[in-house]
This record gives sequence, C-alpha cells and structure tokens, in this order.
Amino acid sequence: MKLKKQLAAMALVGMMSVVTAASTFAAGVGYVNFAYLVQHHRDFPKYQAQMQGAIKTANDEWKQKAASLKTDQDRQALENQLAQRLNQLETSLYGPIQKDIVDKTEQVRKDKNLDCIVVQGQIIAGEDNAIDETSEVGKLIQ
Repeated sequence: MKLKKQLAAMALVGMMSVVTAASTFAAGVGYVNFAYLVQHHRDFPKYQAQMQGAIKTANDEWKQKAASLKTDQDRQALENQLAQRLNQLETSLYGPIQKDIVDKTEQVRKDKNLDCIVVQGQIIAGEDNAIDETSEVGKLIQ
C-alpha cells in the first residue's frame, strides 16, 4: 500500500512538472495594431503638425528658389536637399514615438508573460490563439 502511495505521488509530481514545463514553453503570442498605436500616441498630433509645417515650408522654399535655377540638375539638387531635410525631421520626430510604443509593447509582453508580440496581420497561422494587446499598449502610451 505504501508503494502505491509513493508511485501515485511520483506520478503527480511528474505530471505537474510536465504541465509547468508546457506552460513555460507555450505562454502565448500577442499582437498589436501598430498603425493604430502610432495614430493614438500622445505625441502624434505634435508630429503631424510639425511635419505639415515643414512640408509647407519646403514647398514654399521650392517655389521661391526653383524658378531662378537654370538647369534641371540644380532643381533636382534643391529637391533632394529639401527631401533630405524632411526625412531627417521625420526620423527625429517619429523615432521617439516608435521607440515608446515598442517599449510599452515589451512591458505588456513581460507583464502578461507572453512569448512574443507581433504586428497584427503578420501571423501566418494560429491567429485564433493569439491575444490582441493593442488596447493594453494603448493605455500605456496615452
């Protein structure tokens, strides 16, 4: 009788170990709608306003300077210069928004003990088992 109890206890411990290991390996996958999070980030309106102002300024500068340039190469050089300036501004404004969203997504992943969080629409199979974490990240970026 004592042997049966020991075997039963060992079997129970073994089963609990398997369940614990399985839950460790299959904590889950979450996903977020990254575009939604960008558009709802607290700094997005400032980003939009600054970019719209910079685009208007670049267009005004183009109109002012392009007419006096003699060659298409000079006009192309001006266009490239203005585009590069806009790209640098966009990178400097958008980069912190993107980093904040990624950091908050990582925080949600850790808090919920998920294996990973991916961008919505990138899951090839198993989406029915994935958890939408967009609203959780959204709460943290507001």
